[in-house]
Amino acid sequence: MRLSSILCLCTVAIPASAFVIQPTTPRSTALQMGIFDSLSNAFSNSEFAAPPEGVKATARHILVKDKGQIGLIVNELESGATFNQVAQAFSTCPSGSSGGSLGSFPPGRMVKEFDEVIFNPETKIGELVGPVQTQFGYHMIVVDKRTGV
Repeated sequence: MRLSSILCLCTVAIPASAFVIQPTTPRSTALQMGIFDSLSNAFSNSEFAAPPEGVKATARHILVKDKGQIGLIVNELESGATFNQVAQAFSTCPSGSSGGSLGSFPPGRMVKEFDEVIFNPETKIGELVGPVQTQFGYHMIVVDKRTGV
């Protein structure tokens, strides 16, 4: 037998339609998301948007153990000292080193007496309030911002 006859015997006719890729229905799974898809979503802010802002407050305070020190604090503030300076000089709270700043917080994070003043709609933003007595001592408070109240 010759080589050409072997080649002829091995040739099989395959129709061209056998090579056509049939469309399938697309499947959606979380595993198919690539790095570029997540970047695209980040810039669209649809998936990675910040949660809606709820009830929160931003406040500063000066905490002292003795109610007699409140007069000194008020005198210092009336004399022109900034709240930050007075907090650093008098506050017994660790926040005193950062000017009394407590950052932002929701209701329930602070003690009840403190929350009642901070989240009271009648407490004016930016005004000095106090003294407010809690289990920790006496607070002089300034509410810087309040949302959702």
